[in-house]
Amino acid sequence: MGQYLTIFINDEAIFDYDGTSSIDDERQLFLDKMDADMRRGIKIQGQAIDSPNSDQRARFVVLNLIRALQQENNAIISASCAYLSHNKPELIEIRASNSQGPIEIEFIEASA
Repeated sequence: MGQYLTIFINDEAIFDYDGTSSIDDERQLFLDKMDADMRRGIKIQGQAIDSPNSDQRARFVVLNLIRALQQENNAIISASCAYLSHNKPELIEIRASNSQGPIEIEFIEASA
């Protein structure tokens, strides 16, 4: 179970997700399959990664989340936020910026 998660794009808060609620079994199975699929390889900004680590998978999910936010695709937004909240429970903010070329992503975690 995660925390509240805020998505910022170019320093503007775009979306808030409540990651404090538990995930039901069906959603958990979906998130596990999503993770397993990504472990087989992903492409981030044109670069193929055969065996991505957890941070690379999280970045991949954020890039898809940004696209889903632009397209107002609520199913992908929900799944992406649930994945991030579940797999990075200390995460409280995602800051994305594309003001200087490729999208830069920063993960902000809660202080201990």
